[in-house]
Amino acid sequence: MNLREIINNIFNKEADLDSSLTEEELSEIEDQHISFKIKEAGKNVLLKEFFKDPRKMLYTYPEYTFFVSVPLAFVFFIVGMAATWGTVLIDDVIVFTVLLVITPPSITFQIKYKKTSKIEEYLPTFLRDISEMSRAGLTLPRAVNTVAKGEYGALTGEVQSMDSAMSWGVSFEEALETFAKRTPTPIITRTVSLINQASRAGGRVSSVLEAAARDAREVKLLERERRGNMMVYVVISYMSFFVFLFVIGMLTSTFVPTMADAGRAASAAGAGSQFIGAFDPAKYTRLMMHTGVIQGFMSGLVAGQMGEGSVSLGLKHSIIMTLIAWVVFTFVI
Repeated sequence: MNLREIINNIFNKEADLDSSLTEEELSEIEDQHISFKIKEAGKNVLLKEFFKDPRKMLYTYPEYTFFVSVPLAFVFFIVGMAATWGTVLIDDVIVFTVLLVITPPSITFQIKYKKTSKIEEYLPTFLRDISEMSRAGLTLPRAVNTVAKGEYGALTGEVQSMDSAMSWGVSFEEALETFAKRTPTPIITRTVSLINQASRAGGRVSSVLEAAARDAREVKLLERERRGNMMVYVVISYMSFFVFLFVIGMLTSTFVPTMADAGRAASAAGAGSQFIGAFDPAKYTRLMMHTGVIQGFMSGLVAGQMGEGSVSLGLKHSIIMTLIAWVVFTFVI
């Protein structure tokens, strides 16, 4: 009989205890059984949390939104292709399939970004308050319990979660690590690592918390300044896209019809039938539309990476530019 069977027999009362087992062995078996049960309960945690609160789960893990948007887009693509096969409307189906894939993740990425940004704004205030209460003689769990009754904006819920965890015996360091796992931004991860390493090394915790608060505030100020300076590149990306769109729009509306007229004239005169006479304006207009849509999509990703430091945050720019290109070629040109 292996260890797992012994554990199940002991705790399910399906067999008598072996009298040869000592108290220490029974205690070890009990600990292993508890550990086994914890691992079993930990399986599919994300799936359970999703069914419990899908919106909160998707806002916490925006990348999981693709598991919802991709199947919906695939169904739309199949139905659209069946309805428009053999026509130029296939292009519209492809464009809106891509938009359907990236729009829900774009929304959730943006919501998470705004939430984490607000949490980072209040983090220095929270650490400074904990530092002051620690200096006043309160223990860290008691200090967190006290500040949990205050208002820290988007950080309030996280502070209350840390207070609840510490009320069950979780240490201050472990509560901070759990908080960092829930909100793994560079500033929060850096701050939590700094506090925990300094706390384990010993010393005045209040001074460490104050230093961490000051560091988090300065990093946030530098990040805000960098974002303000880099925002000009978002504007440049939009301007470049509009210039490109204007150029290909002018080519489509003026050059292509002129070449088509020249081709028809050459064909009527019996000359140039192999080159100019074979010029198809609809084909070139469609090619220009493809170019504009692809340029808009890629320019949006570049704008997000350069201006906001993340390709995922550039999805909203891709949606805007792609829609502009589609509207121009569908209703204007």
